[in-house]
Amino acid sequence: MVEVKSLVMAIISFFIQGEVPLVSTDTVFFVDVESKTITIEQHNLSTIKGQEEAATVGLKLAMEQTSLDDSLQGLTLISKKIYEKDNTLNATIKLSYNSIKYITSLGFHLNTDGTYAYYKNNTIELLTDNGVEEEHQYNFKADQNIKFKITPIIYKDVKLISLAPAWNKKQY
Repeated sequence: MVEVKSLVMAIISFFIQGEVPLVSTDTVFFVDVESKTITIEQHNLSTIKGQEEAATVGLKLAMEQTSLDDSLQGLTLISKKIYEKDNTLNATIKLSYNSIKYITSLGFHLNTDGTYAYYKNNTIELLTDNGVEEEHQYNFKADQNIKFKITPIIYKDVKLISLAPAWNKKQY
């Protein structure tokens, strides 16, 4: 069985296995079918208070990796970066692929009619016209670019804090 990388998980899941207390409060996902690239922008990398050290260490380890996790077969890392903007820590990952079938490791399902679907397990906002909302998923045409924003469902009792101060304190 292929392990699915949830797009709302932070950058770390693309490079190392293991539990690191890190999440992005929203993620913008863009597939450019002409250039065969995928850009994933993760905004406001956050953690739970008291877990800043574990989160920064895990993020540092991920940034030191030069290749993707083995579960991301068929995808190639083009670039990755961590940056601060408006007092939040953000990450961008750019990947390439040879065949659209390889995006299945990012949580997509290829349909028999040549479209691909993404399951609605979080709040999704379409940012392009390519996408039809159905009961449990969005369906996309495989020959058109897609862009959407994912916001994870975070339980009210979970208090996230920005990782930016801890990251800057460590000066990675």
